[in-house]
Amino acid sequence: MKIFFLTAYLGAGGAERVVSLLANKMSQMGHDIGVVCLKYNDVFYQIEPNVQLVFPMDHCNNRLSELFWLRRFLKGQKPDVVIPFTEGVYCFTILSLLGTGIPIIASERLDPAAMSPTRKLLKKLLLPYADWLVVQTQSIKEYFSKKIQKKTSIIYNPVVTEVFREIDNGQLKIENEGKLNRIISVGRLYPQKNQEMMIRAFAKVAEEFPDWQLVIYGEGPLRAELEFLVSSFKLQERVLLPGRTEHVIEELRKSKIFCMSSDYEGMSNSMIEAICVGLPIISTKVSGTEDLIRDEENGLLVEIGEESCMGDCMSKLMSSAVLREDMSIRNKKLAGLFDIDFIVNQWTELIKKVKNESAN
Repeated sequence: MKIFFLTAYLGAGGAERVVSLLANKMSQMGHDIGVVCLKYNDVFYQIEPNVQLVFPMDHCNNRLSELFWLRRFLKGQKPDVVIPFTEGVYCFTILSLLGTGIPIIASERLDPAAMSPTRKLLKKLLLPYADWLVVQTQSIKEYFSKKIQKKTSIIYNPVVTEVFREIDNGQLKIENEGKLNRIISVGRLYPQKNQEMMIRAFAKVAEEFPDWQLVIYGEGPLRAELEFLVSSFKLQERVLLPGRTEHVIEELRKSKIFCMSSDYEGMSNSMIEAICVGLPIISTKVSGTEDLIRDEENGLLVEIGEESCMGDCMSKLMSSAVLREDMSIRNKKLAGLFDIDFIVNQWTELIKKVKNESAN
């Protein structure tokens, strides 16, 4: 099949990671795959040589010309289906391809309930023109109208095969050697991620656990603000902001606890990877976490913005190796849900369905 993914870019983001994994795997399976990056030509993730990368900004000087360029380009390519990731991209793609008959599977990546009224209106106006919608959680599916829900599938994010390295012949192994006394978080330094709350929560309990660190991987516009906050607590040696890393799984394996403080999400890739490598989770109750985390069983859940409660959760897990190991075992048992082969099979079956329905 000939499939084009569309994304804003292929930088170090969650949606971009999923696009790269799906494109690479489908290319390896023999499908004709292309990725159109509508906004930037930044490529952070490794892409298979056979995957066609397209950058409209090389051909267009404004958004209107890009709209018509994309229409001409995709009509010329004659794909079996196009799959735009994220709201802005799928709205743009639907507008561009109106009346062409090219099947569109839109992929929602964030909780639409947290979006502005303007963005909600755009979804309402344009999504009926998509052939199908893919979301990551039941709560996101239920946000949409009954009509949209009838053509909506829930498909989790895949993870890289590296996360399964410790699983041999179905036997789960807990390996604590080489682990550091640290809480790890992975996410862009953006307001949505609310790392300020996480830092404040850690500061409340840091004195009680002097040999523990909080390490936040990611980059973004809030770096200076967060660095100032860390210095105000005199925690420069305890709270680290090392920037992006190409070795997320390796860093997760070195850690003992994963933490996420977001105000809203779709379903966090880094949380999924943390689950697969067996880290106990501390997270705010955002879309995606309540689908995967059972409070007190494989993680601890916190109301959005509750820094005191998050601090208590950190303290609870830092003080109990037994609780951490118990949660680790439970999380590793969930790993198969995110296996790349399993997820790609779901996608390919859906693509075939949409392709066949469009042809009839």
